[in-house]
Amino acid sequence: MKTLFFLSIVVLCSCLNQTGQNKNIENEIVTAQISDKIIGKENITNEIAGSSYMKRATGYFTIVKNDTSEFMPIFSESRNDGDIEISLNLSYDNETETYSQRLSELKLILPKASQEFNFDSLSSMSIGRLILTGDLAIIITEEYKNRFGENEKITTADYKEISEFLLETSLTKNLNELFKPYSKSVERVGIEKVFFTDKRELLRYSNISRDSTEIPDKILDFMTRIEFRNK
Repeated sequence: MKTLFFLSIVVLCSCLNQTGQNKNIENEIVTAQISDKIIGKENITNEIAGSSYMKRATGYFTIVKNDTSEFMPIFSESRNDGDIEISLNLSYDNETETYSQRLSELKLILPKASQEFNFDSLSSMSIGRLILTGDLAIIITEEYKNRFGENEKITTADYKEISEFLLETSLTKNLNELFKPYSKSVERVGIEKVFFTDKRELLRYSNISRDSTEIPDKILDFMTRIEFRNK
C-alpha cells in the first residue's frame, strides 16, 4: 500500500512543471512522515504514587510503524489546585532512546497533551536523576567544570549557586525552546543530593550517543525538578 502511495505521487507530479513538481513531492513526503507517527496515551491515575492527590494522570508515548517507544512522560493534574505537572518517568532499565530522541518525542507529545491538559496551569516538571538523561548529564558535567573547575567536592551550601548556574546551561536552553510555543520558560531548577558519580553508572542506566572514551570519569548527578513561569 505504501509503495502504491508513493508511485501515485510520482505519476501525479510528472504532469506538473519542475517547480510545482518539487513542491508537491516535498509536501507529500512530509505528510507521509507525519502519518507514520501516532501519539498513544494511557490513563494511569490509579497506578502511580500519590494518586490520591491527583485529579487525573495520563502517560503519552509515540508509535512509529507499530513500534511503541519506551519513553512515556506522565502528565498529571492536582486535585487541590489544578496545577499541571510533568514527570519524565525515566527508568533505570537503560532504555533505547537517547536524550535527543526523547526531546524529539516530547516535542511530538506536547501538542496532544496540551489539548487535554491546561498548559496555562503547567507549573513543574520532574526529571529525576540527571544521569538518567544520558548525553545531557555529560554536557552538564562539562559545562559545570568549565564554570567551577575540577573541584568535585560539593556541599549543601553550594546548591543555590549550582541551581542558578543550571539556568545558563543546555538543560534550560533545551526546555525553553521546547516550551516556547506554550508561553512557558524555566524559572528555577531545583536540585537535591548533588554529587559526582562514576561514569560506569551513567553507562549502566542510560543510552549514550557519544563515544564512551570521550565521557569524563566522573559525572555530575542530582535529583532534578524544573519550575516554570509564564512568559
